[in-house]
Amino acid sequence: MAQIHKSHRGELMLQERRHTPKEVSDAIPHYIESDMPKQHADFFAGLSYLPLATLDRNGRPWVSLLVTQSDSDPSVGIQVAGQNTTHVVAETNPHDPFVRAVSQDPASGLEARLFAGVGIDFGNRRRNKIAGSIRTSDVEGEEKIRLQLLSDQHLGNCPKYITVRSLGHTRRNPEIIHDGFDVHSSVLSNEAKSVVARASTLFLATKHTSDATTAGAQTDMGVNHRGGAPGFTRLYEENDGARVTTYLVLPDHSGNRFYQSLGNIETDPKVGLVFPDFETGEILYITGDAENLLGDDADALMPRVSLLTRIKVTGAVFVRGGLNLKQASKEQLSPYNPPVKYLRAELEKMGHAIKAHDAAIPLTAKLIATKPLSSTISTFEFELSEAINAPLPGGFGVFDFSDLVDAGYSHMNETNPQLVNEDYVRTWTLSGAPKFDEENNAFRTTNRISVTVKRKPGGLMSNLLHNNAEKLITYNLPVKFKGTGAGFSCFSEVAEGSPPKFPAKMLWIAGGVGITPFMVMWDGVKQVVETYPQDQPIDIVFLFSGRDDDIAVLQHFAKKNSSVSDQVTLRIVAFQSAGENALAAKSARDDLNATFTDQLLKIEERRMQSEDVQSVAHLGMRDVYMCGPEAMMTSTEAALNGLGVEEARRHRETFVF
Repeated sequence: MAQIHKSHRGELMLQERRHTPKEVSDAIPHYIESDMPKQHADFFAGLSYLPLATLDRNGRPWVSLLVTQSDSDPSVGIQVAGQNTTHVVAETNPHDPFVRAVSQDPASGLEARLFAGVGIDFGNRRRNKIAGSIRTSDVEGEEKIRLQLLSDQHLGNCPKYITVRSLGHTRRNPEIIHDGFDVHSSVLSNEAKSVVARASTLFLATKHTSDATTAGAQTDMGVNHRGGAPGFTRLYEENDGARVTTYLVLPDHSGNRFYQSLGNIETDPKVGLVFPDFETGEILYITGDAENLLGDDADALMPRVSLLTRIKVTGAVFVRGGLNLKQASKEQLSPYNPPVKYLRAELEKMGHAIKAHDAAIPLTAKLIATKPLSSTISTFEFELSEAINAPLPGGFGVFDFSDLVDAGYSHMNETNPQLVNEDYVRTWTLSGAPKFDEENNAFRTTNRISVTVKRKPGGLMSNLLHNNAEKLITYNLPVKFKGTGAGFSCFSEVAEGSPPKFPAKMLWIAGGVGITPFMVMWDGVKQVVETYPQDQPIDIVFLFSGRDDDIAVLQHFAKKNSSVSDQVTLRIVAFQSAGENALAAKSARDDLNATFTDQLLKIEERRMQSEDVQSVAHLGMRDVYMCGPEAMMTSTEAALNGLGVEEARRHRETFVF
């Protein structure tokens, strides 16, 4: 069979916008085979599940996950007859929109009923795509379908972003929860939304509508896998008062740069998605209208993303117990998965909105000094190219190192998979408060900022700073400074000209480098109290957990000013867990004990426990501020729940943005 596939205008546009090398673009048709290779035939014949898509009578794609193995029915399976004819006998459920679509007349204007699929072996991350037309289809009863597929496009894909899992057959009882197959439907139930939120795997169906002016192109379909860390698909709703519209947002992860799925969207916005939950057997089918956002448009919706796909849901089917597969092993997420990216609106809600500097010339930051605080933690001081209005103490700055270290595109990197999607942007808490301006009752504008960074094993940017600080200073190398943000601060926003406000009683809880926002909040409290003596004493209890000599950072809190000592009481309990450097740990303890009195600092050589939170005096009257690793935050929240501390008094900072 002659080769017929050529990159169409949608694919070519994205390849150009995303700087796909011409030699790659020119080679793409040669990767797509018209005749099914034998290794593909053997591969498909061994699959126990097959994501497959077709169009309904309105031209909308619906993609399903057909189950092609059965404990009780030997006829279920996949057989390849000849090079391009594939027989599929599969289990499904009576509400499957794919099954309903193949029972309708084909979409108008099409000579054949199109299909596309992608086979994935979740055991070894092998993936092959297939597309063509459905020659025959026969629905047997409510939960079985026979298909004869004639394929003319076959393509192997890379294993990135595929979650390794073992699946077995099980018999479930399907229950339709929401049926929007025949009607326009955009609202998703909370149960359906939770499937999206948990998903590390989904399948996306797209179609290309041919342009008569494009030689060699034809109307066809494609199905591809989309994977990532659970939550990589973001969801939001718009409510105009009369109607709720649901949108899904898929950030683009670095791939082979063919842009077949996204290129299809450029020529036809209609897409289909399926979200399988292999643990519960729930399955969510969606159809909708998609658009690709690039550059500033993408960043406006999802910061730090330069290409994404937004899908407006126009139809959805949600079936509880609709998937006759069960998970038989723990999932192993792909090492290539980038961290979850959040929508701008989500970041704003978390208090992590970025305030960009409004200037014609972008801001830069140059490293001018470093100060080691422990064997793994140092403070780095930067000078900005222009003064900024600093955020409230506890706020953050966004640094972009891409001009210095961006190594360009790489398809795979087994040594360091995270580099494939690395954007070289880091968000760090600003660890030094600017001077308080008594005349304006505000922290002054400043062109000096500092960040306190812990060297992280395998961490790219933390190690770059620690290992190359002298070079950055010596060669005066600029780093792009993208802006600041606030949200996690004991200070509250007040009317312009009014003194900053903060609670009189506070409990601070930090782990590791999570101490950083408390360093700057402490500096801010001291300055404000020195300027405005308080009506009542300020009472702060600080629980800090650190490994080895990380507790040495507490020296920052010893810089007390005698003019505020009667106004502010800070009592610290440090929990020092054992690491690999017992000598450094003892040295840090000795130095702290020589600096602080027993009344101000107590050091425990163990991990922090829930009882330590419970023992804090007047706990119910305190505002609680927490920043640290996920495990510490989870255990602390559990302790606060058990102690009945009001949710309104809890304030959290995370490392997720």
